[in-house]
Amino acid sequence: MFQLFFHASEQILFQNFLSKERINYYLLFNSNNQLVASGGYELEEHPNTIMLTWGMVDASYHKNGYGRSLTEFRLNSISNTFPKSEVILNTTQKTFRFYEKFGFKLVSIKKDYYGLGLDRYDMIKSKIKNYVGPAGLEPATP
Repeated sequence: MFQLFFHASEQILFQNFLSKERINYYLLFNSNNQLVASGGYELEEHPNTIMLTWGMVDASYHKNGYGRSLTEFRLNSISNTFPKSEVILNTTQKTFRFYEKFGFKLVSIKKDYYGLGLDRYDMIKSKIKNYVGPAGLEPATP
């Protein structure tokens, strides 16, 4: 799953991320006990800032609600634990529209940041107190 969404050089960054103390990282399994998605968040050094991190869904499970459910779960967890925080993330041109559905706004684009043809899109969602999902919907379950 990792190699489908991230450049091979980022694997060591991912391993280093998982060894940090100030993170929450989640694995999402389907009813057959197969890993279908993962993602987490990290407390940033800047006060009241949380970063969504390393979110990914196995390509064979796209369009089944797993990514939405995992993102809603993470945002609700942040909202409950850090209600006055801003949430930031960086993603690519391939997935930034997905995060716009959750209220994230595009801040900047860095061309070829992750590799040739893979741009970095920085996004922010301001103060997510009482987050319940896009358009006020309750979090979905796949």
